[in-house]
Amino acid sequence: MANANLARLVGHAFGDGNIHKRKFYFIYTNSNRKLREIVKKIIKKEFKEVKITHRKSGKKIPQLQFPAKIGRKIIEMGGIAGSKVRQPTKIPEWIKNGSKKIKANFLAAIFDDEGYFRDTSGCKQIVLKFSKLKSLEANLDEFLGEIRQLLQDLGIRVSPIKNDQLKQNKKGETIISKRIWITGKENFKEFKRKIPIVHPEKVRKLSNLCS
Repeated sequence: MANANLARLVGHAFGDGNIHKRKFYFIYTNSNRKLREIVKKIIKKEFKEVKITHRKSGKKIPQLQFPAKIGRKIIEMGGIAGSKVRQPTKIPEWIKNGSKKIKANFLAAIFDDEGYFRDTSGCKQIVLKFSKLKSLEANLDEFLGEIRQLLQDLGIRVSPIKNDQLKQNKKGETIISKRIWITGKENFKEFKRKIPIVHPEKVRKLSNLCS
């Protein structure tokens, strides 16, 4: 059943998607309509008729909610239920060992959701950052290392992993964030050729980086 559509769906589950820890329904939270429509289209194609609930987050960001059978299927494919900050994450083997198309679509979802595309004259880079509890720092390094390897598998050069921030949340927990980034016009062009991102603003900025 593994294919590029499902790789993208799992990528979104690691990004702006979330599976409820107890009830297992899948929610995708994103202000961009095109990304929401793509997630909806993938789920309709791969799972046929499913109920879709349109709602908003506490911060009034549009959300799509899908039934528990979708969340459970994403877990079977390597996603996790509950907070991704508070537990280990690992890219599924079927994606790491998959075709270039599978790897590229997984990465596209990750960068569509979590990537920062900076195209100003003083700062031209694509940045990807993730956070976890400080106690899970080793897993954060491993997870970002897996993403680096996927990019390298596609011929895209990427920085080493660097510390970003260390801060306390409202519960008094220490959260660490780390980042990787991509620079250089030829490298941007390779990213554009290989990674099918669709977020309109990020597509525009990527074109600027390549020009």
